[in-house]
Amino acid sequence: MENVIFDTAGFLAGLENYFNKVYTTPQVVEEVRDSYSRGLLSLATSSGKVIVMQPERRNVEDVRNVLRKIGEYTLSQTDVSIIALAIQLKPSVVFTDDFSVQNVLARLNIKYNSVKLNKSVKIEKEYQYVCKNCGKVYRTRKDACEICGGEIIKTTKNINKIY
Repeated sequence: MENVIFDTAGFLAGLENYFNKVYTTPQVVEEVRDSYSRGLLSLATSSGKVIVMQPERRNVEDVRNVLRKIGEYTLSQTDVSIIALAIQLKPSVVFTDDFSVQNVLARLNIKYNSVKLNKSVKIEKEYQYVCKNCGKVYRTRKDACEICGGEIIKTTKNINKIY
């Protein structure tokens, strides 16, 4: 049986009511700010239906290593925590509408479902950063081009279909 993991979108949609047990991280709990959703989350947590766990440090490092490998530097600490928890609780399925999170989960062979969008990422991507002016390519994100001072944009480097 797969462990169900929610990012913030899962709780805002009220999907925890459809599962016996849902896992999440403290960072996600902090992102749930509207009083109605927060009240429901508090009730579900106190009843044991929602389990809040901090992922182990080694799993967070595993996620960061993958992010460096694919050139993804835009994920938040909350996103990283959800992916790390999914590694820790394998087999797992993550409910998220975040395509960048879905991309990383696909690379890690972790199942995911969309919450509201009814769409999921269909291709696995790697990223690079390119100067709009001179075309200089960087592996990591930069504020400005070291050659000409131009704006750096994030572009897709490699694309693999997800079946």
